[in-house]
Amino acid sequence: MIDRYRKYLLRRLMTSGDTLYRVGGSAHSAEGSPAAGTGIERSSEPASPWLTPEDGRAKQERESIRGAALFSSPADPPGKRTESASGTIRVGSSKEQPNLFGEAENVTLVDGLEGLDLVALEKMVSTCTKCPLCDGRTRAVFGEGDPRAKIVFVGEAPGKNEDLEGKPFVGRAGQLLTKILASVGFTREEVYIANVLKCRPPKNRDPKEEEVMACKPYLKRQIELLNPALICALGRVAAQNLLETNAALSVLRKNIHFYEGVKTLVTYHPAALLRNPNLKRPAWEDIQEARRIYDEALNGI
Repeated sequence: MIDRYRKYLLRRLMTSGDTLYRVGGSAHSAEGSPAAGTGIERSSEPASPWLTPEDGRAKQERESIRGAALFSSPADPPGKRTESASGTIRVGSSKEQPNLFGEAENVTLVDGLEGLDLVALEKMVSTCTKCPLCDGRTRAVFGEGDPRAKIVFVGEAPGKNEDLEGKPFVGRAGQLLTKILASVGFTREEVYIANVLKCRPPKNRDPKEEEVMACKPYLKRQIELLNPALICALGRVAAQNLLETNAALSVLRKNIHFYEGVKTLVTYHPAALLRNPNLKRPAWEDIQEARRIYDEALNGI
């Protein structure tokens, strides 16, 4: 199985123990020296049915490199980034919690989630009134897929179609996600798909901090129960809220992160690929990397 992915970079665990990283055409050790035999070869033609020959440009790679440079210091080895932290959510009643910017907010959290299974947790989410989004929802969108799945895809929030059906990723972006999964041998039935928010924000705006804080214990418990080997964060908003960081998507894509001890890979949201087809090439590389990590986990490597 490893031979199928030998063209892709090997990860090396940094001495900090929290972030793995890849750079250019080689894997780097903790000292920043490249590891032998890890060069990556890029095909001139895409190998996936959801890509076209025009998808992906050198411009995108240059932009990613420029974005990554903003977060590096001269003392850092190439590719090393500021470590992101997921934090631990304390379950309790109304209390002040620091938000991403270090400001205290009074947020109502949820009691007793540690005793709930997925069925009971979904029932609680369906009647949740912890934030104002409950007033405008048609249905809460808990998540969908195989509860034994070893890979979980986490998006931002439900959209219009998801709100009506109560299922994640059922619109155009969801149809593209299904194709992306199929391109590396996954079906929707064998993965698990969820969102940071369980209710749709008005006009699909970005989630507010208090909304994320209200939903965060639900997602945390959901992932605890699923116990995946890999989380794939879809898009900037999902990644930043899941990992509690303000780093740019171009930087987050360069690393493997950890959420509650689970390897977490960041890629583009399918909706972004519909708006900008040039992003399909790097997204194709990301999903292949996700498949490689998944296969390694299943094979105990």
